[in-house]
Amino acid sequence: MRDDVVRVPTSALLEGGRVLVAGAEGKLEERKVKTGLANWEYTEVTEGLKAGEKVVTSLERVGVKADAPYVIETKPAGK
Repeated sequence: MRDDVVRVPTSALLEGGRVLVAGAEGKLEERKVKTGLANWEYTEVTEGLKAGEKVVTSLERVGVKADAPYVIETKPAGK
């Protein structure tokens, strides 16, 4: 992987190079991204996502889809 690039957990990618992003309206937005280098852990995003935007990593949860309301969860320190 290269330094100073936007990257997401590879598991956050949906089929067709898409991700779900925490939108400004309190709902999830589906967004098409262009990807670069990838491995099992992370994938570089070269277009379609800015540094700091929050993507969904819990795609397996019931109800996680575009236009669904979201709550941002944080991991406790040290975990």
